[in-house]
Amino acid sequence: MSTRYIEKHIPELTLTDLSISLWSGCGQIQSGLYNSQPVVVKLSEIPENINHQVINQSDFAKKRKDKSYLNEISFYYAPRFQTAFENVRPRCYFAKRIGDLNVLILEDFKSKGFQNIDDYKLEHIYAVVKWLAQFHAQGLPLINSEPFPLGGYWHLETRPDEFEKMEFIDLKRRARYLADSLYKAKYQTLLHGDSKLANYAFDKSYNVLGYDFQYVGSGIGLQDVMLFMTSVFDGEECAKYEESILNLYFESLNKALSSSMNIKEYELLEHEWRTLWPIVWSDFYRFLNGWKPEHKKITLFMKNKFKEVLNQI
Repeated sequence: MSTRYIEKHIPELTLTDLSISLWSGCGQIQSGLYNSQPVVVKLSEIPENINHQVINQSDFAKKRKDKSYLNEISFYYAPRFQTAFENVRPRCYFAKRIGDLNVLILEDFKSKGFQNIDDYKLEHIYAVVKWLAQFHAQGLPLINSEPFPLGGYWHLETRPDEFEKMEFIDLKRRARYLADSLYKAKYQTLLHGDSKLANYAFDKSYNVLGYDFQYVGSGIGLQDVMLFMTSVFDGEECAKYEESILNLYFESLNKALSSSMNIKEYELLEHEWRTLWPIVWSDFYRFLNGWKPEHKKITLFMKNKFKEVLNQI
């Protein structure tokens, strides 16, 4: 879809430079001006063939990806989300599907002093853990008031192709148990769904903005924590920092919920989520085993988490 066509539908917008291509040929991100404000414009649509060496080019896979872009538009567009999450994500000026094209116009966080990083410190990691706790605290009452899709991109129902390809039979046999244990948890919140370092921006004071909310939806908060750990730690580092990450997360969550949840209820939540921690890792292991069994994220740490689950069944 041409730049002229987009600007015709959104006269307040002027597109400028091409920035980056989206995942597997599904669109692009451009800079621009919206009512004279610097913005980043995400333009996404599903091509005839998804350009990915691992994912099967099935109609199911393409529909799954298309739903993820619509999910992100809904998250930015809905007034209830704009109020709840206005301080933890870039401001959204426009979120709509035009024809087959999904259009998101977001404030350019670089103009606010935020930037992506590759050379990260523990301070950045801890800042994201605190951000997740705050995000999940805000998501808990929303989940209780209305239904949401499942958060994350790896849950069992959306990955039938990967399930069929699984090579680790013991893990495959427990796939349904793992999924049900998470789905049936009493305490559900709103997940970011794709919590990796690349989807966060930081300022010089370690304040955080999250973005790329294609897989936002219901789940337990530790699913986001686990996925984030896999993006910044190898297996040995996961073992080294596991306790400090979990303690910081729950301390931050407790603080964020102090005015809306009594202490007894919070203690039940923390106990349930800590109990499910090995299952969280094992469920992601199930996805990776079917998607890319040689993936570097499949570490001894992850395998040991599944052994914990087997010992508890």
